[in-house]
Formats: sequence, structure tokens, C-alpha cells
Amino acid sequence: VGGGDGVGGLKRVVLETVRALRTKRRGQRTTLVVVCGRNAALRQQLETHAEVRGAASDGLTVRVLGFVADMHTRMARADVLLTKAGPGTIAEATALGLPVILTNFLPGQERGNCAFVTESGFGALAKRPRRAAQLVVDWIDHPAKLAQMSDHAFAAAKPGSTDNIARDIAFLARHRGDAAAAVA
Repeated sequence: VGGGDGVGGLKRVVLETVRALRTKRRGQRTTLVVVCGRNAALRQQLETHAEVRGAASDGLTVRVLGFVADMHTRMARADVLLTKAGPGTIAEATALGLPVILTNFLPGQERGNCAFVTESGFGALAKRPRRAAQLVVDWIDHPAKLAQMSDHAFAAAKPGSTDNIARDIAFLARHRGDAAAAVA
């Protein structure tokens, strides 16, 4: 997943993952779903790439999609999520108990998300595409490890946090005048 606009070096990550799955899981039925978001050029490049097109001969199905409205449903069906360190995607992964491989992050605002994922035990940071691909194969080949990481993801989830944030904002809005008067 490369965000709504398909950013974050997604092409290199996908091609390395296709290579690793074709080589190390040859003949084992595996599906890789790639969501390119609104990046139609990337979608077209991947759909027509020889390695992606030839993957079926090794038991790998690759589905390259554009923007999808049902991302939560697709994530719920996944065993592993490769994505950049966007907070919304990570929050949804925890709610679904989905292990995460972070492939990139925006300096500053997303750096802390990497620490959250790795320190909580439900994912890893792999900035090199080949390393990300190796992790995918390793995790898929070790179901007990995936199950443990899924448990860690559920444990890291913050159900109801959106409601708490909305409640706090509403409280601050109602008491805005009180705070201004206290400062003056």
C-alpha cells in the first residue's frame, strides 16, 4: 500500500516482493494485492511489468489495483501489510490485528510511528525493498510468528480513540471562552 496517491517507492517494493515470492515460494499458492491509490501511471507500469505478468507460472497471483474504497475489507483479508508509516493505516492495522512491514516514512511526523510499530512487536521497518520482501516471505512461512505479531497488534490497538478525540475537541470548543478569560 502506497497511500491514497501511491507514493513511497512502491514500485521497487512490489518488484522485489514478486521476485522473492516467486523464488522462495515457487509452486505455493500466494496472492499479492498491490494498491496504487490514484497513481494510474504506477498501476499501469506494474500491470505490464514482465515479472508481474509472469508470476502466475510460479503460483503467485498479483492483483494491481488503483484507489479502493474498501481498504478495510482488503486489510482484514491480508496476512501481512507492507506500507509507509501513515498513522491512519497503522491504526487500522492494529484494530485488525494485522502485522505490518513499514517501507518508508515521512521525516518528522511519521518517524514515531515506526518506533510504535516495532516496539509494540507487531511489525518491522525495512527501508530497503529487498529486506521488506525477505520479511514478507519469512513471516508467511512462519504462521506462529504471524499469529504472535497479530496478538501484539491487537494489544497495541486503541479502540474508541476516535470518539475520545472528538469528545476532547468538543469539550475544548465549549470551554474556549473560559480558557481565554483565565489567560487574560
